[in-house]
Formats: sequence, C-alpha cells, structure tokens
Amino acid sequence: MRRSALILIAGPLAFAFIGAIPLFPDMTPMARLTLGITVWMAIWWISEVVHVTVTALLPLVLFPLCGIMPIKKVSAEFGNEIIFLFLSGLLFGQAIERWNLHTRIALHLIWKMGNRPARIVLGFMIATGFLSMWISNTATAVMMTPVAMAVAGSQVEERPTSNPNFQKALMLGLAYACSIGGVATLIGTPTNAVFLSYVKREMDVEVNFWQWFAFAFPFAVLLLVLCWLLLIRIYPPEQPNQDTLAYRSMLKEHLDRLGPFSLAERRLSLIFGFVVLCWLSGSLLWYRWVPNSNDVTVAIFGALLLFIVPAGKANFHEALLDWTTASRIPWGVLFFFGGGLALARGFESSGLAGWLSSRMQGLEGCHPLLIALIVFTVVALVSEIASNVATASIMMPVLAALSHAIGLDPFGLLLGAAVAASFGFALPVATAPNTIVFSSGYLNTRDMVRAGLWLDFIAVLLLLAFAYFLLPMVWGLKLGY
Repeated sequence: MRRSALILIAGPLAFAFIGAIPLFPDMTPMARLTLGITVWMAIWWISEVVHVTVTALLPLVLFPLCGIMPIKKVSAEFGNEIIFLFLSGLLFGQAIERWNLHTRIALHLIWKMGNRPARIVLGFMIATGFLSMWISNTATAVMMTPVAMAVAGSQVEERPTSNPNFQKALMLGLAYACSIGGVATLIGTPTNAVFLSYVKREMDVEVNFWQWFAFAFPFAVLLLVLCWLLLIRIYPPEQPNQDTLAYRSMLKEHLDRLGPFSLAERRLSLIFGFVVLCWLSGSLLWYRWVPNSNDVTVAIFGALLLFIVPAGKANFHEALLDWTTASRIPWGVLFFFGGGLALARGFESSGLAGWLSSRMQGLEGCHPLLIALIVFTVVALVSEIASNVATASIMMPVLAALSHAIGLDPFGLLLGAAVAASFGFALPVATAPNTIVFSSGYLNTRDMVRAGLWLDFIAVLLLLAFAYFLLPMVWGLKLGY
C-alpha cells in the first residue's frame, strides 16, 4: 500500500516539478507542461498503479487546463476513425468467440500437424498466431492456454518421468505466437493502429490494410518459424518412444464436442471472409471507384451485418451478434488508444516535438541503419516493462522529431517502432499473453528470460532487414531516406 501510494503521487509530483522549474532554458512553458504530463503518464502506465485506461484519460483534463489544447481537439482524438477500425475487429472477435469458430479453426490446425512433440508445438503456434491476427492477443491467449495446459498435462500423465522441455516450449510458443500474430494485420494489436493514425494525421500518408499485410505478414510468418526453431533448440521437446495417444484422443474429444459446422459459423465465416477480401483488394480495386470508402468503411459495414444477419433457420430472430454479447468487448482499450493519440497530438501542439528535434541534431552524421537498429532495440526493451500501446504512443512523436532533426524520412522508423513495440518476449509482465501463460505454472521467470532475450534480438535484426529490403517494395520508400 505504501509503495502504491508513493508511485501514485510520483506522477503528479514529476509533472509539477518539470512544469514549474525551467530545466531547459530554450523550452517553452507549454512544451515543459507537455513533457511533465508525458512523464506522469509514463510513470502510471509502467507501474499500473491505476488502470492503464484511467491514465489514458488524463489528457482530457490536463491538456485543456494547461492551455495546451482545447477540449474539443483533445476529445476528437478519442473519436479518431482508426479507433472504429479497431472496434470492428473487436466486434468480429466477439462474434467468433460466441460461436466457437476460433476453437474449431485452432483444433483443426493443431490436429493436422501430427503427433511428434516438436510438431505439436509448431501446430499450437500456427493456430495461435493465425487467431491473433484477427482476435485480440489477450483473448487468444485466454482461449488457447487451457488447451495447451491439457496437452502438457497429458504428456506428464502418460510417462513416469515428465517432459518439462515440451511443456516450456509449448507454453512459451503459445505466448510468443500471440504477439507475433498480432503484428500481421492492422487490427491484430492496437500498436499497429497507433502508427496508422499518426502517419495519416501528421504525415498525410494513408496506410491501407493490403500494404500493411504485404509487409507484416511475411515478417510474422518468418519470425514465427524462427521462434519455433529457437524454442526447440533451447528446450528440445523430443523424447524417445513418447506416447502421444492421449494427446490425439484429447483433440478428438474436443472436436467431437463442437459438433458439425453450424449454419451460424458458415454465415460468420462468409461475412468475415468478405471483409478480409475487401481489405486486401480494396486499395487495388474498388476503393478507387467508390468515393470516400476505405478500410474503416468496410470494417463498420461488416460489423453492422453481424447484428442483422440471423444465426440460423431455427433461431431466425437471433442475429450472429447481439448487443449484450458485444458489450463484453474491452472498451477500455479504445480509450487507452485515444489517450495515446491525444498525447501524440499534444507533442505537436505544444512545440515539444520541435524542441526534441532541435536537441537531436547531433545524430545527423550517423548511418540510418545504425539509427534504426538503436531505435528498434530501445523500443523492444521499453516494451518489456511498459504497455506496448503506451510505448508506441510516446515514441511516435519522439521518433518523428528525431527523423526531422537529422534529415531522415520518419516513415520507416515509425513503422519499425510500431512493430517492435509488440515484441516484449523476455518478461512475464511485458504482455498480457506472457502473463497468462506464466500463470499456468509450467514456467518460471528464468525460462522466459532465457528464450525471450534471444527472441527479442532475432526479432529486431529481422525487422531491420525487412524495413531495409521490403519497405521500398511496398511503399516505395527507403529506410531513412
């Protein structure tokens, strides 16, 4: 209680100290106040002394009171159109969970991977990564962890000596696949949407679903494979003559329990498939012919269909999604997202971004690849102790200022930072999937650190390579130029 109270007051005290004392003579009062608010929010976000959503609401109060931005401009960021794109993803995720479509997809993918322990781990990672592309990382981890625990437990019961390496590789693979899969699509994790909204507002660059998918999906697939190879290297799951009959029987039991493919699942699959097809092809085809349409328009249209299309003939009056079910989505994430956007806008309005730009001109002589490597590494390490959305929200205006100061194009750095903010593989507190999997009891902190630090290192180098080689192919831009 004493520690929580100290952290609780540390945020306002830091704000008051930075705002009142001119530590930097060339910084304007508005920029000082914005820096103080940023430090306040960072302290509360990292410590989570109050819920992260509560911290995200601070700009609605502090920015108008300090004269940084009027309330209308601050509140407008909480209604940003990108928030509605993410909202539609949450609604689709809720509908998929309601009809157990995610469970059917996951079990079928795992079933097809075979019986060997290493292939079981890969099957869980592929299923988890695929679901995390469309459903929130946390929901995917909550759904997949009990199944993974049942599989890990069946391995122990069938042998007099357990196979702890299999259990560790399985649980770590599940947690890491949640974060990796979320990178692959714009709706996979909020950090992607933070980047999307920032570059659209500050740089007038619109990133559509297809462009992001063309860059991030191959990256996620390759990182998932490298993650699997790393895990079976560090924790070799194979054992001679291992009996996997119980594992196959358990999967068969789960599949039988689901029953045949229902009409509701078929209709939901058709609607969601139609939306994804429009996302992938719209920017190349019909967005050009239909005025004022984009990914958000398609997403909301698809979400509306969920409330209209009946679930089946027997229950014609029951739609695929009702508001009672829809109200269970994590609404706090949307406010959290809006707070991050408001904070980024405050950097620009107060002049803090310009001040940071002037202070970073000393890096002008460094090679862009070296700068990108440092940026991606720092963001990945910060995401180990701070929320990925908070990390991305704070880093976007800072990196934009850095890029302008040293004469680089900021797009590549911002894109890489958004992806790197989703890493956080080394600590249980880094991401919600890490925490959920850690609570299974099959892991300790040392197990996660041992594999996670290596995966952070691999992910940063792979991201650097993709940003250097693939950025020109997708957006026609070179990293740093």
